[in-house]
Parts: sequence; C-alpha cells; structure tokens
Amino acid sequence: MIERVESEYEGRKLIGNLFMHNGSSDSIVILLHGFLSSKEDMFFIADALQKEGLDSFAIDMNGHGEDHRNFSEFTISKAIADCNTAIGHALSKGYKRIGVFGFSIGGFIALNTALENKEVKSLVLGAPVSNFQSLFGGVDLKEWKDTGVLHSPSMGVHIKLDYEFYTDGLQYDGYTRFSKIKQPTLIIHGTSDGVVPIAQSEQLAHSLANAHLLRITGATHDSLFSASEPLDSLIKWFKATL
Repeated sequence: MIERVESEYEGRKLIGNLFMHNGSSDSIVILLHGFLSSKEDMFFIADALQKEGLDSFAIDMNGHGEDHRNFSEFTISKAIADCNTAIGHALSKGYKRIGVFGFSIGGFIALNTALENKEVKSLVLGAPVSNFQSLFGGVDLKEWKDTGVLHSPSMGVHIKLDYEFYTDGLQYDGYTRFSKIKQPTLIIHGTSDGVVPIAQSEQLAHSLANAHLLRITGATHDSLFSASEPLDSLIKWFKATL
C-alpha cells in the first residue's frame, strides 16, 4: 500500500509517499534523495524494503520534486527541518523506531538530523557528503555570491542557487561534530566516485562511534546501486537495527 502524504509545517507542505507492507510494524525508514533529485529516485529502495516487511517514507526536500518552494532558496537547514517533519509525521502514525537513509547530500542531512534527533535509531548512507566545504573547492565563491548562480564543473551544475546554501551548510560541517553520533551507521560508497570521493566516507567511518563502511569496487556516484550488494546490505542493516 502506498499513501500520499502532504504534511503542513511553517505554512508549507511536506510532500511524500508512505510505503506500507501488508502487516503491522513499529519501524519505518525515512528516505532522503540527493541534490537535484526527488522522492521518485528513492522508490526502488522503498519497493525493496516493502517486500521485506519494512515501511518507508520518501519525501521531496525543499525546492525538489513536487515541493512548491523555490529551489534557489534551498538550504541544509530547511532540508533538516523537512526530515524532522517527516519523522514527526511517522511518530504521529504510531511508528516508534525510525531509520534514515540518505543519498549524497541527503546523507549529509541524515547525519545532521541523527545528531540532533534521538528518535533516529539507525542510519544508512549512500555516497554521503560528509565534508561539505570540500565540494566547492573549484567554485568561484565570489562569482557565486555576486550572481546567485552556482557553477561547478566537478558537480556538473550551472544553476540558480542562493549563496546562502553554502554559508548555511558550513555550520553543519565537521567530523568532530559527527563523532557525537551514536546510532549504528552503515556507509556505502563506490571506489570510483568522482563527485563525492570515498576518502570522505573513510574519514567519516573512522570518526563515528558505531559505523561500518561497505566499499563497492568500481562503482561511481550514479552507479552505486547498479549491483545488488548495496541494496541487499541496506535492507539487512535496517532489519537488524530497527
């Protein structure tokens, strides 16, 4: 069963799809997509979880997918608020054990949500950003600030996005900050990722108190889930920790 959700907060709607298996459960996984993506890119994970008896909630973060807010005003703070709203909705539906999966920038949001929200009991991160500032090493920050346009050849983007995205995100950066996360965390990362280098996840795994890093040989950022091992490992992790 799939239920469309429109949850209000701060005068705006959080839009998502709640995937429920046939049976009762007190566990659910919040699914966070990546940059310039949408909840639909998480449906293959939701379908797989559903078949294994795990419910999930795939949401559109601010300015993405069906969300009506302006993408140019997208910030990490707003995305964390979206995730917390999704968790609140899940709790209101009777779920007691919350897991979060985040891909790429969604992984960065998942980390920061878990750090502050103790309702999160387990994490799986796919090619997560954990060193936010390093993503913009080749970006002309002055040009971005002056024009409101992010041009990044390494990320393959030339888009209208307020400079506040960068300044806001910096406050959530730092491996020392993430070392306070206690929830069991599975990190899945491709060895050939040219967007978010696997070195970030190696340092993240070293920093976290309870983490396992699964290296997917030869996988790039976009092909991480092309093989069966990442998805199988994600399901196994959540079944064991929720």
